[in-house]
Amino acid sequence: MGTHVLCHTGGAPGTTITGLGLTLTWPRDVLLVDADRTPSQSILAGYLRGTSAHDRGLTRVLQAHRERRPLLDVLPEATLPLPEPPHRQRRATDTAARPVRRRFLPGFAHLGTVDLFEAAWRDLGHALQDAPFDSIVDAGRIGVRGLPAGLLETATQVLVACRTSLVSLAAVRLYLGLLTEAVAPDRLGLVLIGPGRPYRAAEVAEQFGVPVVCEIAWEPFAAAELADGQPLSPRWRRQPLGRSYAEAATRLTAAQDAERLRIGAPS
Repeated sequence: MGTHVLCHTGGAPGTTITGLGLTLTWPRDVLLVDADRTPSQSILAGYLRGTSAHDRGLTRVLQAHRERRPLLDVLPEATLPLPEPPHRQRRATDTAARPVRRRFLPGFAHLGTVDLFEAAWRDLGHALQDAPFDSIVDAGRIGVRGLPAGLLETATQVLVACRTSLVSLAAVRLYLGLLTEAVAPDRLGLVLIGPGRPYRAAEVAEQFGVPVVCEIAWEPFAAAELADGQPLSPRWRRQPLGRSYAEAATRLTAAQDAERLRIGAPS
């Protein structure tokens, strides 16, 4: 299914939390992948409240790749369930629906594994493409070498997260060329975190020649609660930050479905 790669150019704009927020509001089955080559294990320590990955995550994927096992078959045993945020209580008249399955693939547990994984990125990308669920991949900072080529080649869309300050936009200008050389224009977009602070989406898109595909509300305290695994209100999805995640998730899945319909791919 669709693979949406999130990355940033520096300044910690909130890429990991954006990936988590999108995953928690995604309208269908989804996998969040921690593919940051500067690992921090922030989801395990924060939203999952200190959960241990044991031998799961990219460590299990790398082992399977070395054993020449199909990575798609390995994903279920390599992932962890991602707890659903609280919902408002259903009314008796609400129609019951199958819960969305949300999973998490933990990232690198050892720094020495990062370089060893280089040969596995393409196979992981193909496995995510063939999976019966969508994937949101947190690729972290682009860096001077860009992102893994195998990951870019198989991505449905590559999204650069940034704020709208001059500091953040200056870093985008510096690194964006690495992506425009590797990714087709129709697969590259920007995610603005805190639009209008001070520049608007139209101004940013015009400046870089790259479309702004979604905008995330500026709510640093709410984002910090999500990152730290604080109990969320049942009204979380209706508050500005949660609502902006949900709107972005709806927009991304709709665009993905429209493209699959255009090329005649099965949904």
